[in-house]
Amino acid sequence: MSIADPREPDKLLPRLLVAAGPDAEEEIVTIADYLREEGRREGRLAGEREGRIEGQRSTLLKQLRLRFGELPEPIEARIRAADAAQIEGWTERVLTAPTLDDAVAER
Repeated sequence: MSIADPREPDKLLPRLLVAAGPDAEEEIVTIADYLREEGRREGRLAGEREGRIEGQRSTLLKQLRLRFGELPEPIEARIRAADAAQIEGWTERVLTAPTLDDAVAER
């Protein structure tokens, strides 16, 4: 039996069921359903995390603009590429930093 093309996962399950035979069909379908649901759950959680970070980035950019005026493109790009920990640190400093560079300094 040849291995199914990984770009076509929908073709793999039917081939696996035929190869395993009727005795294993229910278990294979149950496992496949579980794996699909687990993938959906992981995708949802990843989307929620990214949505929260994107919201924090947006808020930070707005706060920085209100405090320091128009932002240089390199600063905006750094913020858009930053991870959650960096965003959190910069958000904590935005109200107390005397300059834009101080607010988004690496620490």
